Amino acid sequence: MRRYLEKVQAQQETLRTDAARLWQLAVRGPGDLHKKPSQLMFCAAEADHALPDRVGAYNMVEATYQIKLYGMWVLSFLVSHAFQDSLRRTAQQLLSVQAIDWVFIIGIVLSLVALLFTFEAIAGEKERGTLKLVMAQSLPRHTLLLGKFLAAMLVLTLVMVLGVVVNLLLVLSLSAVNLGIGEAVKLVGMVGLALLYLSIFVSLGLWVSVRSSSARASLMSVLLLWTCTTLIWPQTGGVLAARLLRNKNQSATPVAYEKDKTVMGSPTSLKMHLLAAKLTRRALKNPEKVQPFAAAIRADRRAVQQVEDGILADQLNQAEFARNLVRLSPMGCFQYSMEALAGTGLARHKSFIEQVRIYAQHFEQTIIALNRADPKSRHLFPVPQAMSKRKVSVESLPVFREDVSAITLIGQARIDVIVLCFLAIITYLVAYRAWLRSSVL
Repeated sequence: MRRYLEKVQAQQETLRTDAARLWQLAVRGPGDLHKKPSQLMFCAAEADHALPDRVGAYNMVEATYQIKLYGMWVLSFLVSHAFQDSLRRTAQQLLSVQAIDWVFIIGIVLSLVALLFTFEAIAGEKERGTLKLVMAQSLPRHTLLLGKFLAAMLVLTLVMVLGVVVNLLLVLSLSAVNLGIGEAVKLVGMVGLALLYLSIFVSLGLWVSVRSSSARASLMSVLLLWTCTTLIWPQTGGVLAARLLRNKNQSATPVAYEKDKTVMGSPTSLKMHLLAAKLTRRALKNPEKVQPFAAAIRADRRAVQQVEDGILADQLNQAEFARNLVRLSPMGCFQYSMEALAGTGLARHKSFIEQVRIYAQHFEQTIIALNRADPKSRHLFPVPQAMSKRKVSVESLPVFREDVSAITLIGQARIDVIVLCFLAIITYLVAYRAWLRSSVL
C-alpha cells in the first residue's frame, strides 16, 4: 500500500508540473494510473502476479518541422510479449496452487476433507450392517441423508471458521492491513462462497458412498473424483485453451506488427505529418489552416488508440475463453468468485481498465472546457500553439478514484456464484436420487 501511495503522489506531482501550461496536459495526459492494491489480497492473490498494476498514458509523436509537432496522449495497457503469453496461459496461472491463501486451503485441502468425511457415510454403515438397523427404525430416507449432509457441513464450518479467525488475527497483527465494514462484508461473502463450494463435495461424497459397495471402493472413487475436479481438469482446460488459441493465432498477423504499422505508416499518421510539414508559424494564426491540422492529430490519436484497444481486447478474449473452459470445474468457479470478492484477478483488472477509460474521457473533457474558458485561446484543441496559455490549478483536474466497493465486486462474481449454486443443488439432488433407488442390504 505504501508503494501505491508513493506512485499516486508521483503522478500528482507530474500533473502539477504539467498544469503550468494547459497544452502540456493535452499532450502528456494524466500519466500512469495505478491499480489500488486490495486489502484482501491474502485471500486470493496468485492471479495478480500475471496482471499489470497500472495503465499508462504515453505521447504518440513529437517531431520538429517548421513548427513543433506534438501528438495527443494515448492510453497504453502496458502489453508486452510476456504479458501476452501470461494471458494465453491464464487458466493455468489463475489456478496455480503455489500460493498458500484461502483459495488453496479451501479449494484444495478442505474439499478433500469434505470427501473424506462422507466417503463411508453410507457405504461404511452398509458394510458393517448398521444401516439396516437404522432403517428398521422407520427413519425416512431423506432425513437420514440430510442429517449426514448437515453433520458434515457443520464440522467443516467449524473448522473453516476457526481457521479464518486465526488467519485474520495473524494478518491484522503482523501487517498494516486495515479492514473496514466493506472488507467485513466481502469476508462474509467469501465464507458463504466457501460453504457453498464445500457443499458440492459433501454431496459428491454422499453420492459416491451410496453408489459404492464397500468403504474401500468408495475411498478410491472419491480420491479419483477429487483429483479430476480440483487438479486435472483445471490444468487440462488451461492447456487445451492455450493450444487452441495458439493454432488460431498461427495464421493471424502479429498484433505487435499491426501496431507498429498503424503508428508508423497509417494514412492518418502520414496526413498529420504532411500537414505539419506544410504549416508555418504565420499560418498558425489562421484558424482555417490550423483546423485541418487539429483534426488530423485527433484522427491519428483515435487510430492508435483503436490499435491499443484491439491488442487488449484480443488478449482479454483469450483469457476469458480459457476461464470459460475451467468453469466446467467447481474449483474454477470457486477461485474466480473468490478473486472477484477479494478484489484481485482478471475480473478486477477489467473493471480497473474500464474505470481508467471513463476517467480518461473525463480528464480530456476537463482540458477542453478549461481551454474554451480562456477568451484569448483560439480553441483549436489539441494544437499547443492554438490553445490557452493560462496556468491551470491541479485542483481543477479530476482525480482518479477506483471503485472497489463490495457491490461492484459482487456484480463481477455473479456468474460464478450462480454456477456454484446450480452445482450445489444438482449434486445434492443426484445424491438424493441415488439414495432413494439404492438398497440398504
